[in-house]
Amino acid sequence: MDSRRMENGGMFHALLAALLGLGTTLVDPDYTVEPFEAVVVMTPVWMGNPTPAVTTFISNGVLKGKKMFIVAVGGTAANPRAIARLEKWLRARGASVVGHSEVLGYIPDPRAVRPSDEELMTEGVLLAETVRQAFEPQP
Repeated sequence: MDSRRMENGGMFHALLAALLGLGTTLVDPDYTVEPFEAVVVMTPVWMGNPTPAVTTFISNGVLKGKKMFIVAVGGTAANPRAIARLEKWLRARGASVVGHSEVLGYIPDPRAVRPSDEELMTEGVLLAETVRQAFEPQP
């Protein structure tokens, strides 16, 4: 979303769209996932909901038969409403959800304790391993 739209209430509209589970207009979108067997959907969580951009991607991508893993990034480490909503939408589009992870994202409070770069790297490696294991064939 460009800064002019933000200045003209774009962020308000985006937050409202997230709250209502609506999509948005994307600039030069590419919904192509056909060549891939496994797809990771990673989204910030706004007010307990996925962002409008992810909602638009799910609505427009050809997801039938895809194995999907969800990563919700929020101001808290637990976002069950966003995960449940994403799982429902993905299954309705014909995808199978092989797992999910919820990670702590940006906290706007300037007094909040921020993780170190080393802690972020460790979390990233753990997330990558969780995703890898989720896509491994089950015996």
